[in-house]
Amino acid sequence: MSLNGAFSEMFASQKRSVNTDNSYFSGFGGIFSLGTSGTNMNASRALKLSAFYNGVDQISNDIAKIPFSIYQKDGKDRVSRTNHPAYNVIAIEPNSLMTSFVFRKTMAVSFLVKGNALAKINSDKAGKPISTDFINWDRVDDIRIKNGVLLYYVSGYKYPLLSSEVLHFKNFSHNGISGVGVITNAAQQLNLAIEVQEFSATNFENKGVRQGVVETDKVISKDTSKLAIAAAIQGAFSQKDATRVAVLDEGMKWKAITVTPQEAQIIEQARFSIEDIARWLNIAPHKIKSLQQSTNNNIEQQSLDHVSDTIQPHITNWEQEYAKKLFLPSDILEGYYVRANMNVLLRSDIKSRGEYYGKAVNGGWMNRNEVRQLEDMNAGPELLEEFLTPVNTFTESQIKNNLKTAQDGK
Repeated sequence: MSLNGAFSEMFASQKRSVNTDNSYFSGFGGIFSLGTSGTNMNASRALKLSAFYNGVDQISNDIAKIPFSIYQKDGKDRVSRTNHPAYNVIAIEPNSLMTSFVFRKTMAVSFLVKGNALAKINSDKAGKPISTDFINWDRVDDIRIKNGVLLYYVSGYKYPLLSSEVLHFKNFSHNGISGVGVITNAAQQLNLAIEVQEFSATNFENKGVRQGVVETDKVISKDTSKLAIAAAIQGAFSQKDATRVAVLDEGMKWKAITVTPQEAQIIEQARFSIEDIARWLNIAPHKIKSLQQSTNNNIEQQSLDHVSDTIQPHITNWEQEYAKKLFLPSDILEGYYVRANMNVLLRSDIKSRGEYYGKAVNGGWMNRNEVRQLEDMNAGPELLEEFLTPVNTFTESQIKNNLKTAQDGK
């Protein structure tokens, strides 16, 4: 927590009570960030799309399973600082109700769907963080700036929360203060995908039989007779029995209004909706189980692209927000920082992991015991602590030593 947070209560009545019209919930900041626009699209409706649900689930799982830790720069080295007060909040137990995985998963879902994820930082009297409580973004009523202080008006809290009192992860943003949910910009396409899905389900449920007309050469004079015929047809077709039969009298014929070629193309549109959803979420189609354009040759590269292009930007966002809100200014001056171990995403890919470790060891920028540690193995013999040097590449000093040895004959 920043130094401002430690002294926030002393100035609560002065800083929190003043109103201003400078709201960051206007335009793209407010109601739009909840995922509504000109359609009836919202978070619950969008998550009924399997591709959208799976994309959000995949990205949030990756964010949640990456271990975060706290390090301190020590000259050219870095030292793990598990004794820092913020370490338990970041890596072990954010609060009494959630594990670190569940907390980050919950925050990431809100972050992806609504564009924002918010958590209240609870600190002790010394200003050290002791827990973080998830706040549903729907409870945020307004965000305003007063006398240079950013305030969050959240239902259920007597006073607005200071920026230093919350973790606020923002996704796509127009103002840097409030994020915009992907549903906001993708509402039209997501709504089309939902309608295609509902159209397909209705067509399947009705066995392809939908609207139709009854034709006859005879004149039916009474409206009541027409209503009776229509009711009889509707009653027959509404039955769930697969062998349902409608019987028409006096030469009447049923003429179904079948699916038009245009409507048939709409059903095929479902496949293209998956690609659109992948673009909106910035995720590779094969990650949401769309393998039309994936092969055994390119899926490995796509997996690496997923780590660098999809997950890494989000993780950098989280690392910086954690450091900004959970560290004191003195911690920053002393070289403390938050780092996430992205290598965990390669655990399930043995081939890629082996190639990565091989390049690291043979290139001389990682020794074999460091690899064993990353694989949760005990350290090996002391020999494995040595760094390897490729025989066809030498440093300047090695070249000089080799030349000197050759000249001396020793």
